[in-house]
Amino acid sequence: MAQPTTRVRIGFTSNTFTLDDLARGILDTSELGGSTPLTDVTSDVQSITINRGRSKDLESFFTGSCTVRLLNNARKYENTNTNSPYSPGIEPLITIHIDATTDSGSTYEDLFVGFVTDINLTYPDQSNSFADFVASDAFMKIANTEIVNQAFSSSTSGVMISAVLDNSNVKFSAGDRDIETGISTMQAFSDLSGNTLSILQQIEQSENGLLFMSKSGKLTFKSRHTTFPSSASAIFSDDGSNIPYLSVEYLNDDNEIYNVINLTRNGGSTQTSQDTGSQGKYLVRALSRDQLFNNTDTEVLDASQFLLGKFKDALIRFDNLIIDVKEQSTSNQNAILSREVGDIVQVELTPPGSGGSPAQVTSLEIIDSISYSITPDIFTSTLMLSNADRQSFFRLNNTLFGVLDTDKLGY
Repeated sequence: MAQPTTRVRIGFTSNTFTLDDLARGILDTSELGGSTPLTDVTSDVQSITINRGRSKDLESFFTGSCTVRLLNNARKYENTNTNSPYSPGIEPLITIHIDATTDSGSTYEDLFVGFVTDINLTYPDQSNSFADFVASDAFMKIANTEIVNQAFSSSTSGVMISAVLDNSNVKFSAGDRDIETGISTMQAFSDLSGNTLSILQQIEQSENGLLFMSKSGKLTFKSRHTTFPSSASAIFSDDGSNIPYLSVEYLNDDNEIYNVINLTRNGGSTQTSQDTGSQGKYLVRALSRDQLFNNTDTEVLDASQFLLGKFKDALIRFDNLIIDVKEQSTSNQNAILSREVGDIVQVELTPPGSGGSPAQVTSLEIIDSISYSITPDIFTSTLMLSNADRQSFFRLNNTLFGVLDTDKLGY
C-alpha cells in the first residue's frame, strides 16, 4: 500500500505587522501584510511525532505537541546563519502546519496546527546536522495569559467561554474558534481572576463538556448534549473486515470507579451523590470537584448524579489501539486521518481459542487522544480510548443510546 504523503509547512516570515504583538506590532518596524505565508519544508523531513488529547475521560485535554526533525546539512535552519533563505525568521512562536494527502495533493487532511516553541540543532557526526522543531498547539498561548479582576455576566457555558476569549488580556481570534452555546448556566462574576486556560477548563468541568484544540488549530467546545453522535465514525476490526489494526489492550481495572461524588460550586454548598451497592463491591471511592461555576446548587446536584451513574460500576474497555496507516487501503487511510478526539469508534476483538462466548467482543469507545509516528517508511497512529457506554446518556430515537433499561438519564 502507498503511504499517505505528509506535508510540513512553517511560517518563517518574522516581520509581518501583527496588531498588539509586543515585537511585531511596533509602527515603522514591521511590514503590513495578510496571514503569514507557509514554506513547504517536506523535502527535509526525517521524522514527525504528534500527540493530542487527554489521558482519560475525567481529565481535561492537554496541550498538543509535535516534533519535526529536519535535515540541516545545508544549514538552512540555523538562526545564526544569515545566508539561510529563512533568516531572520527561524525563531520561537512561528507557525507550523502538518497535514497529509492520499490523493497526490488534491485534498489534505490536517494532523496538527501549532506554534514552534524550541528549535534544537544536533550534530551526530561531522557529515550531518539535524534541526528538531518542537511545537505546541494554541493551548500554549492561552495558558500564558491571565484574567485579572474581570466581570462576567451569567450566561451559558459556551457564551462565557467566548467572553473569556474576547477579554483584552486574551484576544483569541474569533476565526480560530468552534464554540457551542452550552447547556449549563454559569454564575456571574464581578472580579474573576486566574490563568485563562484553567478558567476555561473549569467551565468545561462545570458543563461536563469537551474543550480541546482541534487538529486544524481551532479552539473547540462541545456541550455534554452533543458529544455523542448517533453512530460510530469508524469501525476497527481484527477479523479482516472494516479497518484492521496491529494491536489493542483489553482492560478490566478499577482505575475509573467512583461511588461517592462531591461537587461544590463557587459560593455554594457541597452536593453529594453516592451508591452503597458500588461501595460494597469496590470499597468507597470518592471523586471531588470544587469551585465550579454553575449558577445553582440544583444543577450541581444533577451533575453529581450524572457522574455517579457514569462511574459507579467497573466497565471493560479497549485502549491503546495501534494502527499501521501505511498498510491500509486509501479509503481506510482517509477514515483514520479524519478522526478527531471526542469521536466515537467501534472496536472489534476476536480472541484466539475456541469455545468462548461471544466469539467476538465489540465495544463503542471515545477517542481520548491521537498520536502519530511518521518517517519515510513508517506511518502509525495510536488511539487512547474510553468506554462510550459509560459516558452516554439516554436519548430518544438514537440507535446507540436510546435503548430502554440500558442507558442512564442525562440532565
